[in-house]
Amino acid sequence: MTEKAVVYASKLGKTRKVGDYIACELKADKFDLKKQKAIDLSEYSQIIFGTGIMAGKPYSAIVEFINSNKAQLKGKKLTLFICCKHDEEKGKAQCENVSKMLEIPHAVFFTGKIETTDEGFNTDVDDFIREMKKK
Repeated sequence: MTEKAVVYASKLGKTRKVGDYIACELKADKFDLKKQKAIDLSEYSQIIFGTGIMAGKPYSAIVEFINSNKAQLKGKKLTLFICCKHDEEKGKAQCENVSKMLEIPHAVFFTGKIETTDEGFNTDVDDFIREMKKK
C-alpha cells in the first residue's frame, strides 16, 4: 500500500483513464467507485478524487462517497481533478463550483481540447502529476 490513493467516478471512460494514469505515475492505489463503494482510506495521507461533469455537476457517486466519508477524510491532504469538455473560463468556473461543493479547495480541471502527450492526455495532467509528486 502507498500513502496516496486515487478515487474516481467515471461514466464515459475519460476520468477512469486519467485516474488510472495518475495512479500509475504516482504509484498510488486506485479505486473506481463503479466497482467499489466501500473503501478504507485510513492508511492514506493524500487522496486525489476525480470526477467528470454532467449538467455542471460532479458525478453522484463521488459526491455520495465524499459526503459519506467525511470523518475518514478529516486531516488528509485532499485534491480534486475534473474532466470536462469546457476550456478556460467555463472549465475554470466549473472547477471552482465543484471544488466548493465538495469542500476540496485544491482542484484542477482537464479538458480534451488542448495539447496532448504521447499517451493521449493533455499536458496539464503531467503538470498535475509533477505537483503531486512534490507533496
